[in-house]
Amino acid sequence: LRRNFAVGQYFPFLSFRLPIVKAMSDAQWTLKVKIVSLDNDAITSKKGTKWNPGDCITLQIESHATINMAKQRVALIVSAHPKHQTLSFNGGEPLDEVLKLQDIEGIADGATIDLVVAVPPEPEAPPVEMSDDEGLVTTEEEELPPLPSSDLIGKELSDADMDKQGELKQAAQDALEDGDLKAAVAKFSEAVMLGGVSAMMMAKRAEMLLKQKRYKAAVADASLALELNPDSAKAFRARGKARRFLGEYEASASDFSQAQTIDYDDG
Repeated sequence: LRRNFAVGQYFPFLSFRLPIVKAMSDAQWTLKVKIVSLDNDAITSKKGTKWNPGDCITLQIESHATINMAKQRVALIVSAHPKHQTLSFNGGEPLDEVLKLQDIEGIADGATIDLVVAVPPEPEAPPVEMSDDEGLVTTEEEELPPLPSSDLIGKELSDADMDKQGELKQAAQDALEDGDLKAAVAKFSEAVMLGGVSAMMMAKRAEMLLKQKRYKAAVADASLALELNPDSAKAFRARGKARRFLGEYEASASDFSQAQTIDYDDG
């Protein structure tokens, strides 16, 4: 004879395990992450990224995960450091990293959140006064950082070297954001000396050297950047600032004028 019985009566261990399995299943969400904008300077991989603004990423994540955890998952897909990511929902303010997904009003399984990938703009330097000698440097500077040779500048990097250079640039950026200028210059110099040097790289180091008040070194880097790209407004500005503090006022004014002309033409 067939008997009817409750599962929990004869197999009590099943009566409390089944709900747990269901709870675990319910906790797994599938979210869409729409890329609103993407700054290539924020991409950590030297090879770049296949993703473009307007693309949507599918993210499998637990409902109790925080926004920071979501950014970590996105970083693995897009190759963008979490600190360069901003996540928002439904046109609202950027979501705080400590918030849990399940605690954010409106966000549920299947929701779409917006992603902006960008490097924060550096604080703008105050305008340079050309009328007096305040701040003029007369003391000796420390030794200039090494400049890459023509062979290094034109060197084609292997994939391994490209990855290494990208890591060093990121380390320099991290140090710069932490206020450690010495470490930033050291890491960036390592990246430069691997080879495959661009005008943008030399202009970037020139700006770092300016912050260290190493004006002769900044002039050297900016000048090399202009050899590689005579239309680099960034290099003209960096050299113009450095020359002002070295007392080279006419040359400084000429550099600023060139930078302004290039900016105007580009606009």
